[in-house]
Amino acid sequence: MPVAESVFKELFEKEYNNLCRYALTYLQDSQWAEDVVQETFVKFWEQKKELISSPEAKFYLVTAVRNNSLTALRRQKSAGIQFVEETPETDHEPFITMRQVREDASEQSKKIAEALNTLPPKCKEVFLLVKLHGMSYKQAAETLEISIKTVENQMGKAIKTLRDYARSVMTVFLMMLLTKNIFWE
Repeated sequence: MPVAESVFKELFEKEYNNLCRYALTYLQDSQWAEDVVQETFVKFWEQKKELISSPEAKFYLVTAVRNNSLTALRRQKSAGIQFVEETPETDHEPFITMRQVREDASEQSKKIAEALNTLPPKCKEVFLLVKLHGMSYKQAAETLEISIKTVENQMGKAIKTLRDYARSVMTVFLMMLLTKNIFWE
């Protein structure tokens, strides 16, 4: 396997899942997110081979996935398309299947996306670049063309907002649990 192909394969394997989660925060549909990421990698291979070995490859892919996700959303909105998840009814199986594992993972992804959607758009973008893609504050600032101080402020805001969201969700959950226990006794 030529060097470029092996480096590309390594980059794909390392970044694919993170990029899919990143796209999911925009698109709210895991299959759609995967499609966008796959298309991004194909275009990257076809048009940007010179960047494959570059340290900027990851930043390019993050930016491309963001742009492609936003473009896909604009196209969907202008076409008036709405995606509907249909789940066929099945019998309950006595053991955990791969389908159940995928559904659980999908449900967890939706909950994370729901929490992230409580963030303002720029704040969310900074948080995802730093936490999901492992960028330093400096790298995130360069990618988004903002100051490091702005990244620091947005990260502080994101953490506070997510912490408050988690507290409110836990409070509701505990109240439901306590109420349920009172009525059951």
